[in-house]
Amino acid sequence: MLKTLFTVAFMLSISPSLGAQEKLSAESASANFQKNFASAYNRGDVDAMAAAFAEDAIRVTPSGIFQGRDAIRRSFQEALKIGLHDYSVRRVVSRTEGSFILNVGEWQAKVGDQPFRGYYSAILAGDGDEMRIIEETVSIAAP
Repeated sequence: MLKTLFTVAFMLSISPSLGAQEKLSAESASANFQKNFASAYNRGDVDAMAAAFAEDAIRVTPSGIFQGRDAIRRSFQEALKIGLHDYSVRRVVSRTEGSFILNVGEWQAKVGDQPFRGYYSAILAGDGDEMRIIEETVSIAAP
């Protein structure tokens, strides 16, 4: 069960916004990005999930520290192996600090009929014309 809890913590939430100048379109883009990531997770598309991260991103979870997009992709593959499903996220805070975006929120999912939930923070930065996660921390909520 402990391994399952740690593996469940691989789940994350991603929801970049595009900036304060167009709040409505930024919120819409952020919601679409978040929806697309959850959809990719629920259909098992690890390449689409990993693409949300910068090539040299860092991801911190209860299961370990994963450096680089390839390591992050493998971490998602491991999470999918345990049968995590019905993944969803809810962004609670999103703010811009200089050229970075900080998102903080909650995630939830199930393994079988067992629900799990937790929290995340993600720092995003520009990567060409797109935003990518450069650092993310994921946790599991205490029972």
